[in-house]
Amino acid sequence: MSFGFEEGRIYNRRLDIHAKFGGQQQGGIITPSQHPLVIIVTGDEGLAHGYADRPRPDGAFEYFGEGQVGDMVLQRGNLAIANHSADGKSLLLFRKTD
Repeated sequence: MSFGFEEGRIYNRRLDIHAKFGGQQQGGIITPSQHPLVIIVTGDEGLAHGYADRPRPDGAFEYFGEGQVGDMVLQRGNLAIANHSADGKSLLLFRKTD
């Protein structure tokens, strides 16, 4: 389900995502409590924090999740991503631009 978003179109995170769906305004994983949706935001600035999100040749997208120290933990946003399908939620990916 697209939730009204179109691939390739530019959206404003606060106006087009948070105003409509709510969810965390900081970080790259947004889990709106009132919508069957998990939103991932990626961007080049993540490289400075150790996140090397990238598309793979097979079409999958590697997203590094939450947590900057030690091993990633399957909790909060990471758990929401891992369980989105089983929980009946859509997963949307947005790339941050300048």
